[in-house]
Amino acid sequence: MSDVAIITGGTRGIGAAIAGVLARRKVRLVLNGRNRDADVEEELAELSGLTDVTFVEGDAADPATAQRLASIATDAYGRIDYVIPAAGGPNPGKITDLTVEQWLAAFHVHVHAVFHLFRACHPALSVRGGGVLLIGSVAGERGCPGTVAYQTVKGALPQFARALARDHAHEGIRVNVIEPGIIRTRFHAAMTPEAEKNNLDNRIPLRRFGRPEDVASAALELLTNPFITGETLVIDGGMSMRMV
Repeated sequence: MSDVAIITGGTRGIGAAIAGVLARRKVRLVLNGRNRDADVEEELAELSGLTDVTFVEGDAADPATAQRLASIATDAYGRIDYVIPAAGGPNPGKITDLTVEQWLAAFHVHVHAVFHLFRACHPALSVRGGGVLLIGSVAGERGCPGTVAYQTVKGALPQFARALARDHAHEGIRVNVIEPGIIRTRFHAAMTPEAEKNNLDNRIPLRRFGRPEDVASAALELLTNPFITGETLVIDGGMSMRMV
């Protein structure tokens, strides 16, 4: 039986790119999103040579969605090998701009969703071990203007991963974090030409934006390498390491 992966936010952006590299390895995919994308599902099925790419509609921050994903995967395939909570989105605003509801919403999608999905998948993961990958951000590493909620929740993920990795290593469960920089997805669709020029000229030493595939290839290593756990890998073209 092929390996099985659950990916929330798996039909677009970084989540879809990770689904693609796993599909090429014949991994069976259980994808979650708010809206179905039949074209993405068909493309992934073609990449894997398998016809059963499963889509589960729902809010990734809802514990019922997490439980449904785990149940569908185990009922259909009898196992879960990889768990990637990739659903997310921007949470702009300074603390004086945000409502309480907006602050809490950032935690629901970026932190609480991980909590619910790991708990739901743990019984299956603990049978033979597996890889869990959290999608952080360089915004959780360095101060950025006007995104206090986003920075806070992304900054929580490396410690969340270390805690899970330490507690569940004896079960063969590995937990790591990948931290993308500016990756050309819908997340950055609103970037102005002026901001784009500043990023390329002054902020990113490699002088290009990342692609979802850049993140996915590194994600594959963290998911499948059997001797890496509790680690955080930054994929940002050198943006967060520069001095000036």
